Amino acid sequence: MIRQIFIAVSAAGALAAVAAAPAYSAPEKREVTIGIPVKASTFLPIYIADEKKFFEKHGIKAKVVPFRGGSALVRAMIAGSVDIGITSLAGVTVGIKAGQDIKVFYGGFNMVLFDWYAVKGIKSIKDAKGKKFGISRYGSSTDFLTRYALKANGLDPKKDVQIIQGGGSSPRLAAMESGQLDVNILAPPFTMIAAKRGMPRILKQADLSADYPWHVFFATGAFLKKNPETTKAVLKGFVEGVRLMKSDKAFASKVLMKATKTKAEFAEPTVDLIKDYIFEDGRLPSDKGMKTFWDIGVDSGVYKNAWDKKRYWIGDFASTYSKWKP
Repeated sequence: MIRQIFIAVSAAGALAAVAAAPAYSAPEKREVTIGIPVKASTFLPIYIADEKKFFEKHGIKAKVVPFRGGSALVRAMIAGSVDIGITSLAGVTVGIKAGQDIKVFYGGFNMVLFDWYAVKGIKSIKDAKGKKFGISRYGSSTDFLTRYALKANGLDPKKDVQIIQGGGSSPRLAAMESGQLDVNILAPPFTMIAAKRGMPRILKQADLSADYPWHVFFATGAFLKKNPETTKAVLKGFVEGVRLMKSDKAFASKVLMKATKTKAEFAEPTVDLIKDYIFEDGRLPSDKGMKTFWDIGVDSGVYKNAWDKKRYWIGDFASTYSKWKP
C-alpha cells in the first residue's frame, strides 16, 4: 500500500513537472532568408551559426545573402525577398523615413571599430582638406560617421572634401593604392592591412564614442507579428554563434577566413577585436552611444532631432531573452 502511494505521488509529481515546463513552439516559417549588407568580419556570429547549422538546430533552414550595401538590403526586404536583415541603424531609419513598415527588433553589435586611414603625407583629418574620402554607400554608417568626424575637426563635408561611395573595404583600399581615394573609413581586418601597407591612421571611431549601434536586426512589422517563433529561431542561432565565437577563437578564425577571405595573419587579431563588442542578449548601446548616433545624424542633416525609441524599436525579443535563449 505504501509502495502504491509512493508510485502515485511520484507519477503526479512527474506530470506536474511536465505541465510546468515551457512548451516548444515550432517556427511558423521553416525557410528564412537573412540579408546582410556586405560580407564583413563583424557578421562573424552569423557565419558561425550558418557553418555549424545552428539555425537548422532550431528548426529553420536559413540562407544568408550579402547585398551591395544597406540600402539595397532594405529595398530587398520591402520587395519581400528578405525575411530578416542585419545592417546599420542608419540604413533601417532610411526605410522608416520613407514610410516603410520595418522595425529594429534586436541589437548586440555595439562596436567602435572604424578607423580612418590615409595615403602617405596626410597626418590628420585637418590635413585632408580638398581630398577624396571613401565610404561604402551614401546614407550608410560609414557616410554618417565620416561626415561627423569631418565636422568635429572643423571641415565642412559638403565643401571642404569630396565624399565618394566605393562599396566594400577591399575595393576602397585598392582605390587608395591607385590614387583614386586619399582617405578611407575602414574596419578590421582592413585596418590592419592598411597599417601594414604603411598608411597612417588619422582618427579612431573610439575617439568619438565608447560604443555605437554598428549593426541591428530588423524586419517588417508584419513579419515579426506573424512569425515570432521563426524570429526567435534565428536569434537562437545567432546567440549560439556568439558563444562559439567567444569560446573557440581558433574555429572562429577559420570561419572568418572562409567567409570573408581574411588572411590567416589577420584572422585571430580580428576576432580578438570584435568579440568583446558583440552581446548575445540583443542590447542596444549605452545612452551615450545612442546619443552620439543621433547627434551624428542631426549634424549630417539626416534627422531633425533624435527619434523616440518607439518609432524604430520593438523590444519584445530582447526583453524576453532570458526566457527563450538556448
